[in-house]
Amino acid sequence: MLGFGGHFLTKSRRYSTTFRILRDARVIWRRTETGHEYADQTEDETTLIIGLLTYTGSGWRTTGDALLANTAAAMARERREVAREEFAAVA
Repeated sequence: MLGFGGHFLTKSRRYSTTFRILRDARVIWRRTETGHEYADQTEDETTLIIGLLTYTGSGWRTTGDALLANTAAAMARERREVAREEFAAVA
């Protein structure tokens, strides 16, 4: 950004705060402003840990799935072409 390395906010002399302070203030404001259900959970943090990833395959499971996907793709191509023709006729 304009010859500076790093993020643009870190180069400002007037704006001297960190992103962590901004994020924390935003979280506190959201929790107090939008709902009572989060007001008591300000210190609780949860982390989702995925312990197992497996390969389930590629492609469609059935020929019906393949037919639906190919039909949707053909309809999208047709809509794009019609829109392109209509735009060319107006312009």
